[in-house]
Amino acid sequence: MSSATFPCPWCGAPITGASPGATFTCPYCQSKVTAPHDGMGAMRGGPVSAHGAAPIGMPVQPSRPAAILDASAGAVVPVLHPQRGWLFVGPHAPDGQPPRLRAIDAEQNQVLWETLQGQSWVSNVTAGSMLASANNLYVASNRGLVCLDISTGARKWGMQLADNVATQDGPLGVAAAVYDPFPPQGRGAILVMTIDHTLYALDRDSGQVLWSAQKECELTSLDGHGAVIASFGFPYVKADIINPAYAQPVATVRGSDWSADIGKVHVAGPMMLLATDDFPGDGDQGAAVVDAMSGRIVFFEPVEDLCEDVVPAAMAQRVFFAADDGRKLYVGPGGMLVPSPAQNFGIVAIRAAGPTLVLLLRKLSGSSVRRVIGIDPATLQFRFDCGELGTEPDDDFPAQLQTDGYSCVFVASPNDDSRDCELRSVDTSTGRTLWTRKVGHWHAHTFIAGHVVVRAGDRLEVLAAPTGKVVATFPRP
Repeated sequence: MSSATFPCPWCGAPITGASPGATFTCPYCQSKVTAPHDGMGAMRGGPVSAHGAAPIGMPVQPSRPAAILDASAGAVVPVLHPQRGWLFVGPHAPDGQPPRLRAIDAEQNQVLWETLQGQSWVSNVTAGSMLASANNLYVASNRGLVCLDISTGARKWGMQLADNVATQDGPLGVAAAVYDPFPPQGRGAILVMTIDHTLYALDRDSGQVLWSAQKECELTSLDGHGAVIASFGFPYVKADIINPAYAQPVATVRGSDWSADIGKVHVAGPMMLLATDDFPGDGDQGAAVVDAMSGRIVFFEPVEDLCEDVVPAAMAQRVFFAADDGRKLYVGPGGMLVPSPAQNFGIVAIRAAGPTLVLLLRKLSGSSVRRVIGIDPATLQFRFDCGELGTEPDDDFPAQLQTDGYSCVFVASPNDDSRDCELRSVDTSTGRTLWTRKVGHWHAHTFIAGHVVVRAGDRLEVLAAPTGKVVATFPRP
């Protein structure tokens, strides 16, 4: 006779087939567990010692077991499960045990699923070799790529590529170079880039190869729009608009001759925003807006000294580019150039944030103090100033400023110490401070479905966007 299925009292994993009263090691967390009799719950511990032991039937309290996900935060990705909420997924390989990929329910601190058990390469999996998209989790290892079902961990497909899977810059840091531009519902195709610049187009549900080609390019995904933009050359001489389901590009954007530079591709919804040189062929530098689905030029205006490394923004029928090393803001169409809204501060990041255009500024001389200012996108009138933010972090400026339209969250360092940063959230209409949270050494943060997900120091945190309250954290305190 065996007990009904019961949860491990340490990690919550389901256990079946144990005889009532038997003591054994949980196959998930390796803690000692005593199977329950009818009407009782499972106990922590094992057989009772004969020397000064607790009464029979009372569990021995062992030392705290090893973590149910034995991985560093840098090897773990946060995933929002449609029913279970937040999961943390990463390699689990305690000493003396076979490695496996494991997903834990962040709220319940329980194992939800595990897979790929006993495959040695799993020990080397990091956040930079995974990507969660739609209902899939893509896991890369050298030339191998495996697709798992996020809900169950079931293996959907796997394949070997010609070379190692490359990486891309994702919203929370480095991720596997897998691009999935289609909506989660229905069929879709993905692009995978390898380090030898081979592009593979795969059916995302079956892994079937649709086509492959050598393309030395940079890729930019138009998420939700079913297209990926491939930029070629440096300077950038052309960009192909690719639907991964088809080998032939939908359209190509290029200058009139080999000397034209269309600029680094930035996207705003279904539009490409380009700081160009000699495009579309009149010898002028300028700002271009191109329909990213068809390649049609929406407008082009000559303007000099646009900042290609400052990501532009589009809102309220206007586009905004930093110019003259951030000292000016170009507003088009109309060719308007206005000075930075703060004297002696240059523009290093621009965000369309609900009703407000939010600018991250850095001091042009002296200490590189930063500040955040909001302006009206229609009138360019000042709306709010969040004050000085300190000098750190001093790079990756676009990532420092994130918004969901209702709030804007940015990084501050009151003590000018990169190891002592904080996140500040403000209302995008008024600039009113909503919350502040110390994060230590900031790496990245982004909005996901009403939450702010933070990678800082050696941990991951999920915060409620309206309040900053911690919803989940890894590792668990």
